[in-house]
Amino acid sequence: MKKQYLFLSILLVAVLALTGCNSGNSNEEIVMDEPVPAGAEDAFVVELDFTADIIIPATITIPAGQQVLFVISNSDTVDLNEDHNLVGPEIGLREIIVVPGQTVRRLWDGYDVPGEYRVGCTIHPWIDMTLIFE
Repeated sequence: MKKQYLFLSILLVAVLALTGCNSGNSNEEIVMDEPVPAGAEDAFVVELDFTADIIIPATITIPAGQQVLFVISNSDTVDLNEDHNLVGPEIGLREIIVVPGQTVRRLWDGYDVPGEYRVGCTIHPWIDMTLIFE
């Protein structure tokens, strides 16, 4: 009988611990048209649109070392109607997630090494684009 109580007690603690691990983000409202973030006045503006299959435009040239304001829309409202993200680990571009119908505006410090770099959607690896830093 003691073993059953011990097992049930451990099970209850585990369930409570897992329930408490919820990030709490499930109740956050998604802003469908984000405002321009503070400090973006002098940023280089890059406007992108995710469709079901591509990022438009496929190539953007950015001055090396320039702060960038990404304005990213997700017009993927056909069949799949899925989230997309923009990520560039090689250049320190952290994930920017865009849900269907949403426009996000994110400020990024930019990259100061000239060259061509691939960035893309890790949710759909075939969707990518090139950022050229000059």
